[in-house]
Amino acid sequence: MAKLVIELQKECLNTNCSFSDLCQKAYFIARKLNQDEMIEFLKKEIYGYKNLKDLPDYRYVDLIYKAFNPYHGWIPFQIPSQGVFSRLLKGPIFLSVGEMQDFLNADDSILNSAVPLELQQELIKRSNMPFITEIKGVFSKTQLVRILDVIKNRILDWAIKLEKEGICGNDYEFTEHEKEIAKNMTVIINGNVNGSNIIDSMTNSSVTVNNNGFDFEALKQLVTKIEADLENAKNIEVDKSRFLKEQTTLLKKSIEEKNETSAIDLLKNIATGAISSGIWSVGSMVSSYISSIMG
Repeated sequence: MAKLVIELQKECLNTNCSFSDLCQKAYFIARKLNQDEMIEFLKKEIYGYKNLKDLPDYRYVDLIYKAFNPYHGWIPFQIPSQGVFSRLLKGPIFLSVGEMQDFLNADDSILNSAVPLELQQELIKRSNMPFITEIKGVFSKTQLVRILDVIKNRILDWAIKLEKEGICGNDYEFTEHEKEIAKNMTVIINGNVNGSNIIDSMTNSSVTVNNNGFDFEALKQLVTKIEADLENAKNIEVDKSRFLKEQTTLLKKSIEEKNETSAIDLLKNIATGAISSGIWSVGSMVSSYISSIMG
């Protein structure tokens, strides 16, 4: 009779395995054993990820950027390796395992990562490169191989742990004793989850405050630095300067009222407004602070 868990291990070691089939087989076993964390992990890998906040760290790829010049075609475009824009050097991959495998079977060795239009416009504006009309991120599909290998290795580690606990299964079934052992097993699949990208962290993301609590005293010190940098900033449009100062005033009021939600929203507004105004010191400083308090 076939031992399910041993079959799964062999499938993991098969270099020609179908990743969709592998994940489906692992999902079948996880459902049989009622291992909820493994079930959730495999569902996301089989169907793809929907939310950036759920994306594990191994599903980010290293991006390089190219800009389109109508006279020279696609040319290299430099993204700062430090400061707020450094986050753009990593790109999230939401694809299902099946979709990733399809891309690997395609002829192209380089894949594109879409850049939001508003971000393209901001990068073009700040680049001082003439005639640039479009910007895209690119990465090699070997990075998809790395993601799929991580998924396969996590399934293999889980299958080996099941075997060590005496859980192997026979003829596509598990005994009640095996199910009871599985119920008491600790399964850790994803570990760290990466931070959000620049667009979501500043505009659309939800924020969870760390368990240590919201440090309003630290935020007061940050406001002092923001105000000093805004005073020293030059060549800013009047409307943008007024907006940033108004948001900072409202932020001080939120601190007095100890209103966490309002404070976070205002910090996002200040970060976005500072970057669009070219006040990189404020944009980078506030963005880093937002990242530090995200759970």
